[in-house]
Formats: sequence, structure tokens, C-alpha cells
Amino acid sequence: MLIPVSALIGSPRRLVTAIVLFVVLDLTVLVINLWIAEQVAQDAVAINLAGRQRMLSQQTTKALLQATLPGRDQGSASAQQEFEEAFGLFSKTLAAFADGGEARGGDDSTVRLQAVSGEGARAVARARELITPLARMLADPHHSWDSAERTRAAEYMVRHNREILTLMNSLTSALEHDSVRRTRDLRLIQTGAFLLALVNFLLIVLGMVRQYRRIEQDSQRWREIARHDPLTGIANRKAFTELASAILLRARGDQQPGVVMMLDLDGFKPINDRFGHPVGDQILTTLAERLEATARATDVVARLGGDEFAILCPMLHGTDAITQFCERIVATVIDIPHDEFAGCRLGISIGVAVYPEDGYDLKNLTALADRAMYAAKRAGGNRWYIA
Repeated sequence: MLIPVSALIGSPRRLVTAIVLFVVLDLTVLVINLWIAEQVAQDAVAINLAGRQRMLSQQTTKALLQATLPGRDQGSASAQQEFEEAFGLFSKTLAAFADGGEARGGDDSTVRLQAVSGEGARAVARARELITPLARMLADPHHSWDSAERTRAAEYMVRHNREILTLMNSLTSALEHDSVRRTRDLRLIQTGAFLLALVNFLLIVLGMVRQYRRIEQDSQRWREIARHDPLTGIANRKAFTELASAILLRARGDQQPGVVMMLDLDGFKPINDRFGHPVGDQILTTLAERLEATARATDVVARLGGDEFAILCPMLHGTDAITQFCERIVATVIDIPHDEFAGCRLGISIGVAVYPEDGYDLKNLTALADRAMYAAKRAGGNRWYIA
């Protein structure tokens, strides 16, 4: 049975909320993924520039040493210019690491660095402290870079070169560590958002499955209700027609015998009118229970309406067997306690149609049995006739 989506979703507002939450969480995962990619790219640039700082410190020292070589005026001037460019780039990059800001990238593009913290910040602060004397000398436009000044600057850089390299190594390691930590934290957030989205999706699916099962159970319950008499709980006319038709169809193929019985209570209307419907309903309920107890496991007992009942008995054949079965039914009706309707007679009239003698058509069999039942009732009731 196809179930419409509108029935599966249960509460539309709840479903829409769940779907919106799923979309939001999914978009969150996507945004975090883009954030991670951007952060990794920025960290890679910062780590690359920190590595360049080591090279620039070496280049600064080397240029100063070359500038101090005697007899090379033109070479000294070129080395001096190289020193100033390398030292300037080194100093500006340190400032960008310390305070955050723009720096020149490896391809001469402008990049923006975030201010470092922790161990990296301490390394940058110490490196800036070490290069302060040289930075002041370069910042002074009246300072004269003679041979003696270059020699002192070269000696100063040589003396602190190892420490500066160590500090730049510490900066690089700190940046790498921070990058790994940030990426790990973002991955954890991303994983959490993904798991929430997955759980939310599963809740949507489970909710729809649960709703589907509930609908199926309700449908099954209503089908059962539709096939059972609400008063007595036994099969109703619809169920009797379906079951009897299926049994007769198989019986036709196997040429099996059986009977269809129509039963109607004698004297029920006066009892119902005099003592009320509760007493009448109790009689019908008791009769249904006794008919089912009297019938065999293969028989189909049904209430067709009012005080009219029907029984299909597969493989019941022969006059003796039919007579014994009908006698038991009559006896069970007579035996119904009559304290609540004392003074009123209660009996039952039974009409029997036999197959294959009367064919296998249910409509024809019930018509014949019904005719025989009314003949039994006209004859005084509390008896049975075979059509």
C-alpha cells in the first residue's frame, strides 16, 4: 500500500525544522572546511616567511662581512645595499609577526600576517630586541657607514647570528605547532557538526520509519476492525464473504465437500424489545462465543447482522455428520442462561446448503441456506432444514 508523504512526515513543522537544522549543519561543515583550507593556506605562508627569516639573517650577516672586505669599494657598496634590503625585509617581517599586519611574500606579493602568540611571540620579541641597534643605525639618515661601522655591525651580527637563527627556528616550530593545533580543533568542530548532521538525518529517517510503522499498524488495526463484528468480535459479513469465497475456490479445484449454514435466533425480537438492548447484546455475545466453541478449527463463524449468523464448514458431509453438528448448535442455544429473560422462549433456526451438490458459488449457497432457514422458522423454529 502506497502511503502519501504527507502522512509519513507526521508534523510538517517538526519535519521542516529537522530539515532546516540538517541544512544548517551541512552548510556549517562546508564553511568549516573552507575555513580550514584558508587557515592552512595562511599558516603555510606564515611558516614559509618564518623560514625565509632564517635565510635573511644569514644574508644580512654575509652582506655585512662582504662589505668589510678591503679594496672593494664598488663591491662594498653593493654588499651594503644587499644588507640594507635584506635587513629591512627581515625587520618588517618581524614587525608583522609581532603586531600583525602586511608583509612582502616570497613572490613579492603583499600578504597579511596574524600576530603570533606564546613561544613564537617571545622568539619574535627577542629577535627584535637583538636587531634594534642595527635598526636604529639604519633609521638615522645622518649616520655614516664607514669601514669601522661596517666592521662593528658585522661583528655584532656574527656574535648574535646563532641566537637569531635559533629564535627563527623557534618561531617556525611555534607556527607549525599552532597550525597543527588550529587545524585539529577545526577538524574536531567539523567532525562534531558532521556527526550532528548525521544524527539529525538519521532522526528524520527513523521518524519517518516510525511514522510508517504506526500508519501500518493503524491500518492493520482498522482492517481487522473492518473484518470483525464490533459487538461479538467474530467475523462480520465482509470477512465471511472473503474467507468463504477463498475456501470454496480451493474446494472447487479439489472437489471437496462441505456445507454453508445460515442461522437465525427464534424469539430474539420480543426479548430485545421487552428487556432492552443490553440483554439482547449479551445474548448475541454469548451465542457467538458458543458457536465458535462448537465449531471446528477449520470452520468460519460470522455474524451477518442483527441476530443472523453464518457458518461455513469445509469437509463436513453426510447427513449424520450434518445432523450431529446442527443438534449441538441447537443444544447450545437452549442452554444459554435465561434468568434475565425468564418467561421468553429462545431458539434457533438453521438452514443448510451442501456443496458440491448445490455448487460452489457462495451467493447461491447462502441463498439456498437462507431459504431453508426460513422454512425451518416457519415450521416452528428450533430446528434445521437441508436445502
